[in-house]
Amino acid sequence: MTKAWYRDGLRFDCARCGNCCGGRGRVVIVTEREIEAMARHTAVTPAEFRERHTQVSMDDTVLLDGADGFCEWFQRAADGTSSCRVHAAKPDQCRSYPFWPRILRSRATWADEGSRCKGVGRGEPIPPEEVERRAGIDEVRAALDLLMDELDAEVRDLGAVCWLSGDCCDFPKAGHRLYASRIEAERFAAGVDLTDWDPASGLCPAWQNGRCTARAHRPTACRTYFCDPNYEERVQDVTERAITRLKWLHDRRKIPWDYRDWIVHLAEIREESRARGAPVTQTDSQTDSASPPSGKPS
Repeated sequence: MTKAWYRDGLRFDCARCGNCCGGRGRVVIVTEREIEAMARHTAVTPAEFRERHTQVSMDDTVLLDGADGFCEWFQRAADGTSSCRVHAAKPDQCRSYPFWPRILRSRATWADEGSRCKGVGRGEPIPPEEVERRAGIDEVRAALDLLMDELDAEVRDLGAVCWLSGDCCDFPKAGHRLYASRIEAERFAAGVDLTDWDPASGLCPAWQNGRCTARAHRPTACRTYFCDPNYEERVQDVTERAITRLKWLHDRRKIPWDYRDWIVHLAEIREESRARGAPVTQTDSQTDSASPPSGKPS
């Protein structure tokens, strides 16, 4: 979820090898919109297309494969190159390959995909902005922002009030461990200076003088923790719903679910930034040093 490692662009030019159209673990999830597009392209009704060419797998509608394990719309030419019989109407998942969040996670995951896809590393560099547009990363960020806004509104409706003690953010003293997803940590790191932060301290880098200095960037767990025991049960319900939505966002965008200790996430992001010689922060003007703290115990 960061373009820093590929800030010079990525090379990709489809070699029509067809390796992305078949193989173990390959599943193409389709939406109603995509089913309608492919139905029009193949001159059948959406209901007919759904019945003949899709199946339900783990609550998702997916395209069928042929007996050879390749997508049923895949075809191979005599010269060895491949093509798609519904290319003009193919699903977004196919159009965005190989610019998927899980593949763009790091230089290593990109290189690993290159061992299967002959198009990776070919052609002129594609600018990072175009890479992210194809990957839908901007959509993920917007969806995460919306989730946070809706979560804040739901918590306000409960009437829960932060006591401004700052105790919950002093993890070592309080014995708290905050857990979050990787994309939440990356969202946070976009507005916090990690340069001089010491992970060994066990303290959140935004916790300064007993206050949170990055409330706009804080993760789900921080937004749903309150000292007042009168709200514990109701806030727990809100938290569980928010995490369910986070998981759904990961599933739909094929982002690995990486829900771990907050300090571990931030330490990794800090080291990754150092390794590539990039700034460790992109300070955001929304940071509010006067805002009250929040946190989440394990």
